Amino acid sequence: MQHVLTDRVSDLKKIYDENIELVSVARSSSERLESLADGLFKRRAVIELDWRQAATDKETPLRQLECVMQTQEEAAFLANEINFVNKILRELLDCEEVRVRVATIHGLMCPKFHADHVFCRMLVTVRGPSTEWIACDDVQQDILSDSDSDTLPLKEGKTIRKLLPGDMSLLKGGKWQDGFSGVVHRSPHEEGPRLLLTFDPILTG
Repeated sequence: MQHVLTDRVSDLKKIYDENIELVSVARSSSERLESLADGLFKRRAVIELDWRQAATDKETPLRQLECVMQTQEEAAFLANEINFVNKILRELLDCEEVRVRVATIHGLMCPKFHADHVFCRMLVTVRGPSTEWIACDDVQQDILSDSDSDTLPLKEGKTIRKLLPGDMSLLKGGKWQDGFSGVVHRSPHEEGPRLLLTFDPILTG
């Protein structure tokens, strides 16, 4: 399995290649989004939003965010980011619905390496440490499959990789294709708060 690191949104379509496990699109940093996140961290805001919506619905993200943001402007700006990603997923995957999660995280959320039993998942770390992952060929599968083991499921001489803050990273899950159980990843083992957006396209085909 291979992965694609790119700066072109159009390269997300490469996720359909059965030999590609992950596509990550680098984006220019957004001072407004970073400032918004820093404000949340400074006031120790705890945000744990989780909803399911039509992929074309542009109103729900704003309604959800208005309840937790200090200003309408903040809510609208982050809602625009969510709508942007939803539009990409709708066009790429022809999905009718998307599960969206918005969270401020001040500790380890998923500390052990694992793969998600979903079709695919888009991760966008707006600010802070980003998700760590292991390339498929670098995973020590016997260790990964042992749920009681605290040993890193990493082959000797291989390294843990990191997604970059701000990037749109699309990871195949265990339901995407036969013979592949999904991208192996975990929460970053690096100190510092983060603002994470998670998108699960709901595929019915």
